[in-house]
Amino acid sequence: MEKTIQIHPHDVRDEGAEIVVANIVDRAGIKTIIAETGTLEERHPYPRGELEHNPVHKVVYTDACFEVPGSAVWFENLPFRPRLSPQALAGDDYIKDLAEAASARGAEVMPWVKALNAAFDGDVQEACVRTFRGEPVPTWLCPNNPWTEEYVTRLILGMLDRYPSRAILVDRLRYPDWSGATVSVERMLTCFCPHCEQAMEEAGIDVDRLKRLFEEFSKEPLTFMDWLKDEPTSLLLQSWLRFRQRSISSLAEKVWNTVRRWQAQKKAKTAFWLNLWPPSFAALLGQDYASLGRVCEGAKHFPYHRLGGGADLAAFVLALAGADSAVRQEEVFRDLRGLLKLGDISFAEYRQDGLPLSFVRDQTRWGKDLFHQNKIFAGIQIWDIPVEEIRATVEAALQGGADGLFFYCYGWATLAALDAVGEIVRGS
Repeated sequence: MEKTIQIHPHDVRDEGAEIVVANIVDRAGIKTIIAETGTLEERHPYPRGELEHNPVHKVVYTDACFEVPGSAVWFENLPFRPRLSPQALAGDDYIKDLAEAASARGAEVMPWVKALNAAFDGDVQEACVRTFRGEPVPTWLCPNNPWTEEYVTRLILGMLDRYPSRAILVDRLRYPDWSGATVSVERMLTCFCPHCEQAMEEAGIDVDRLKRLFEEFSKEPLTFMDWLKDEPTSLLLQSWLRFRQRSISSLAEKVWNTVRRWQAQKKAKTAFWLNLWPPSFAALLGQDYASLGRVCEGAKHFPYHRLGGGADLAAFVLALAGADSAVRQEEVFRDLRGLLKLGDISFAEYRQDGLPLSFVRDQTRWGKDLFHQNKIFAGIQIWDIPVEEIRATVEAALQGGADGLFFYCYGWATLAALDAVGEIVRGS
């Protein structure tokens, strides 16, 4: 069974590679480290708290920059490329430093790659997703844009060659969600670029009607449940969701075929893993488990129950309902709860205790059932959670049939949480 932990660049730069590896190996009992190759637009830790064992920063804000020095050559002749962090521009390769420290302790490092999301330099406006109002989301690439396939395949092949490892974890192969530097509902109502609009029209989707619906939704989110009761509107929305799923699955298949050719050419056994949202949310973001299970060698999903499934569900509810009306918040949450099959829980209860632990078990089982017997690894929340609840979370994931445990994440967790992970891992 896979047992891994995910880390961020500032963990290594602030604490030092040797200390990070020692904490992971000695405290958490883990020998596989998954290292972020490009950051997100996010607060560390998210959504609150402090980095309790970081000696330099109590909180870190990252901006989606790339962390691989010298990688510009991968993207020659493309109109855009990922923007390098100041440290990568100066030649700092924290992943190589980490890999050297890990090797000395009998541990390994794998790259964690963000496929469609990054801060970009160059003319990304021609390739990024667009909202229903035509506004660009410049940190997200459209899966149907001709440049995107070339970019993603070069990105992944570059990583495979630069960081030889037993597996590579490919994340953000989807459409944007509502989170990022700010919470934005419109960001997840994409893509309406010329390529997508033409493809949607060819698929029989009424693009103008869809835009009017989303304009209405932006003003009155509670209309969504009424739409589902109206058959023509519901069918239109279902067609749009299926279109997005086909778009992501098509790109994933092309990437998978490229990786398999690389594996054959190099005689390499590097496994290709995907990072997916839990099944309740995945379809909304373009991820179809049934088709994606055929184009990888396993996937991690992240049923972070205290956070609300993988992203800040409370922030989404507040964005839809406003911060002033508890009644309206409960109404929005009730509708989302029903749509996403989150169980019988109030918004007030959710904000206090998160989703029930059964969410971890049920989502893992659901993913396993959809994934054609392919491997499903469960992301285990180890930050912003009572330490004594970590063991119960692991047990719930195993009850769901998890093929591995991906602990998230090193820097956000307390040392006590890492010790708890170590007790679980060594006792399994």
